[in-house]
Amino acid sequence: MKNKFTWIPFYKELSDWLLGKQNSQPELISTLKEIGITGFRDGTERGKEITLQEIDPFTFLAYLNKFHSNEKRVEILQDLRHKLNFSCPEPTDVSGIPTTHPMKVHLFPWKTIRGNNDINVLWKLFGQVKEGKIDERLFQTALNIKSVGKGKLSIVLFYANPEKYVPLDSNTSSYLRSKKLGYTYDSFASYSELSEKIVKTFGKHPWEISYEAYNYTPERDSSNIDSIKILLEKLENELEDNIDYHIFYRGQSDKNFGLIPSIYREELLIKNEDKIFKDIIAQCPADFKGYTSTFEKLVKMQHYSLPTRLLDITTNPLVALYFACENEDVDGKLFRFEVKTSDIKYFDSDAVSVVSNIAKRPIDFSIESLRDLECEDFNDEPDIAYLLHEIKYEKPHFQNVIDSKDIERVFCVKPMFDNPRIIRQSGAFFLYGINGNKSKPAQLNFRYKVYIINKAQKQKIRKQLEALGIDKSTLFPEVEHVAEHIKDKYHLPK
Repeated sequence: MKNKFTWIPFYKELSDWLLGKQNSQPELISTLKEIGITGFRDGTERGKEITLQEIDPFTFLAYLNKFHSNEKRVEILQDLRHKLNFSCPEPTDVSGIPTTHPMKVHLFPWKTIRGNNDINVLWKLFGQVKEGKIDERLFQTALNIKSVGKGKLSIVLFYANPEKYVPLDSNTSSYLRSKKLGYTYDSFASYSELSEKIVKTFGKHPWEISYEAYNYTPERDSSNIDSIKILLEKLENELEDNIDYHIFYRGQSDKNFGLIPSIYREELLIKNEDKIFKDIIAQCPADFKGYTSTFEKLVKMQHYSLPTRLLDITTNPLVALYFACENEDVDGKLFRFEVKTSDIKYFDSDAVSVVSNIAKRPIDFSIESLRDLECEDFNDEPDIAYLLHEIKYEKPHFQNVIDSKDIERVFCVKPMFDNPRIIRQSGAFFLYGINGNKSKPAQLNFRYKVYIINKAQKQKIRKQLEALGIDKSTLFPEVEHVAEHIKDKYHLPK
């Protein structure tokens, strides 16, 4: 992998340099400021903002990776190397380095609620990481600091020693699970053992595994389905004991279609999303009467086949298989998604309101220049303030705080089961945010597997599904669809 992982010598020299800086914490903060990093709030006291005066080495490293742009992260490393006059070669990439949440960089809570020893514990742990001897009790103490958490701690351990520790960020965890490997831990001993097992299994360095996880596409491991029986056998083999996630499915009649919502399938559609939304409600107000949230209105629009930022999914694999078997001229595709229970949202979620209301914003809505701002500064920006105005119109008690990450996420949303089609199809939705600006959809980060449905087998599978009660008349209970199904069944002229 030529020209990749050039950051490793720099990170080694940097972590060696950090080791002796516990008594120079204001200097560390000044160093970050001098290379263009911002956001050094330490909470508020009596309405006044507290400026950060102390820092641990893990948080220092996290600050280098709070930027969305890889180009910006490389620029930061190069400026830091020049400022510190390091002898290592200049880093030119950040391949395999996970980012940190720009609003959750610190590994310690705000000053007013911080434990007296929190930052010292993190310095001690960093020293032990460098020595290669970590005390279990100290590790647990660090893990229990508010603002740390298992995933975050594994990431900063990787920053400090990428030769030994595997980062368990969302991408890597999903990748490991797809390979039937563990992805969580409850002690340093179990984390260390897990890292060793992962490295041994892949025969690669932690940074190579992290890079592969980020670039992994499930299509590489797709398999073919030619009957209901084979599908159900494959799905049964995918089940695990004590799962902490829910399974959803989606069928697409053409295997070449991407996982993007209809509003993003043509440039003209996304350019006019706000007008489409307003036009349908203005011209058909009676149909939307009683729908109080933007999400509910998007679901209604989806029902009427208008383009939206929703993507239909289902909890029933046979329903997904039905849709994958439409259009017998091309191979179809069935997706099996795994969504952590904690990641599932409901129709009345605040985060769902945030992303749904992006539909009302014009095409020039963007957070590309805002995403790395601190929370307070982000929410003071005019575009975000207007989005807040839209949200508070439907949710008057919504707090004046939007998380920039939410705007760029895809949420799995369970709707109200208030119409027959959603009930019959066991329906749910992926709700898409944006990727920097409104013209690009957010990236889907849920783990999934792919099954290919051969076009030659579609007719046979459709007959099998009909025998089980899965057909157009049952999935689309509206009278016009039932009538159309009866015509097809008896080969009547249309």
